[in-house]
Amino acid sequence: WGLIIMDEVHVVPAKMFRMALRHVKSHCKLGLTATLVREDNLIDDLNFLIGPKLYEANWLKLTDEGYLAKVLCAEVWCPMTAEFF
Repeated sequence: WGLIIMDEVHVVPAKMFRMALRHVKSHCKLGLTATLVREDNLIDDLNFLIGPKLYEANWLKLTDEGYLAKVLCAEVWCPMTAEFF
């Protein structure tokens, strides 16, 4: 392949995604994600699996400029039965 575009690239360090990436050869790789975070600290592995981060956008600026929808978050409390605890 010439170019592989991977969305949600933060999952690539996981075992199954690594195996898939080993089998698919490409000249270039482009990874996209809105959350470049992992709880297992394997995010640094992306440097040798995909390459270094080239660009980061500020979501607040993108929202102010009209590229992203403005959201309103609200916490809603509701009673839960014992089976959910």
